[in-house]
Amino acid sequence: MSEADLQRAVIDLIRWLGLAYFHDNDSRRNRAGFPDLVVAGSGGFIFREIKTETGRIRPEQLDWLARLTQGGANAGIWRPSDLEPNGGRIKAELIVITGRAA
Repeated sequence: MSEADLQRAVIDLIRWLGLAYFHDNDSRRNRAGFPDLVVAGSGGFIFREIKTETGRIRPEQLDWLARLTQGGANAGIWRPSDLEPNGGRIKAELIVITGRAA
């Protein structure tokens, strides 16, 4: 699954759950490495980098994720194996920030 396909699937799930999200469609003028998605709900917010199963994380991306995490944010990486039916980690993490019980 490509990054674009995974991102589309995640955004569909975000919309279905009624969450808000931000994705910069043209980040070339921004500081390199900021996560692909910021997702917000009444139960909090998360920052996620989207990668293929074998996609490498660039040093700038690792730096952003580390700084966000050190500052108390929920930041991480999602890969295709995190989608259902492979375990549903993405859905589970999104449900938490809806503020509703799973």
